Amino acid sequence: MNSLIKLIKLNYSIFKNILNYSNKKINFLFYSEKKDYQKYALSIIEVLSKKYPNQILYVSSDPDDRIDDLEIQNLFIGRGFLMNFFFLIIKAKYFFLTLTDLDNHSLKKTKNIKKYVYYFHSPVSTFKNYTETAFDNYDIILCCGEYHCKEIRKRENIKNLPKKDLIKTGYFYFDYLLEKISLKNDPEYILIAPSWNYDHKQFINENFIKIIELLLKKKYKIIFRPHPEHFKRSNKILNEIKKKFNQFPDFYFDEFSENLNSMEKAKYLITDASGISIEYLLLFKRPIFYLNDKDKIHNKNYLDFSDLDTIDKTIKEQFGFIFYEKDIENLDSLINESNQVFQSKKPLLNDFINHNFFNFGNTKKKFNLIIDKQILNNNK
Repeated sequence: MNSLIKLIKLNYSIFKNILNYSNKKINFLFYSEKKDYQKYALSIIEVLSKKYPNQILYVSSDPDDRIDDLEIQNLFIGRGFLMNFFFLIIKAKYFFLTLTDLDNHSLKKTKNIKKYVYYFHSPVSTFKNYTETAFDNYDIILCCGEYHCKEIRKRENIKNLPKKDLIKTGYFYFDYLLEKISLKNDPEYILIAPSWNYDHKQFINENFIKIIELLLKKKYKIIFRPHPEHFKRSNKILNEIKKKFNQFPDFYFDEFSENLNSMEKAKYLITDASGISIEYLLLFKRPIFYLNDKDKIHNKNYLDFSDLDTIDKTIKEQFGFIFYEKDIENLDSLINESNQVFQSKKPLLNDFINHNFFNFGNTKKKFNLIIDKQILNNNK
């Protein structure tokens, strides 16, 4: 009974707070599902808060997800009915999200929002790892590189969709990481970071359990970092992994919202299709090993883009080390042999970055210069 009373009081408090904003004029609205996603918006918010102080409302479904050191307002809206109610009644000029499939699930577009703006939480390509309609209903997209512009325009042409404003900002999270990164420590771990995949039974490739087991036997130190989606969809297998390996002193299960600490400590990364591989390679310039098993295909019509390679595939083939399930038993040999080969590829990385990504390391600076002219003035 006490828990029910507490829940009723909490929901009533959230409802009152939502109503307080129902008639307010909001220029910049941000929504975050949980604290894990805050870091992807932070660079954008920092720029906007300096130019437009006290004009930003940061809304989250996570009570721990707040930004207190900038001139913005925070609002916790929970989930379910109250969240949906908030999205229906709130009025704002620009609504910034990193949530895909806008208007195709509980978050519906309304006339109360002038422009919906998408910013990326991964620099991967748009037409394979995301659903077919993932970006169709946005008005403005802040693109990481020319590949995003080509992919989105091609989708618009195929489906005769309205043209979106594609802004060549770059990937904001690169800036965030570069401001905090430390390369002074001597890394000693292998970071294992699987992607989430609809085509796997528990949205995760269970071969990673074999990989962890093998490498621990070979005396490697392991950090296992699930994708944020695994905590929503794959709790059963995550609990199995904890139970099986937490007894090992050289195993660390990373549940922290920030991935920087794990990347700093890692001398190698093992993944299948996670976007962390791009961040790790371009910022730390260390070897990546890709388990080549089931491809991550969340768009069944991805062959419409057969004339384009994903940026993920390009990086994997040019700079990665690919292995298969049959190679797991010999993975330590592949790791040992990779160092010399990778050193020969490192000089190519800077040219690759400049050719494929907008404003690498200068995304905030570029955004500060173009926000008024390319986004706000164009959308009066």
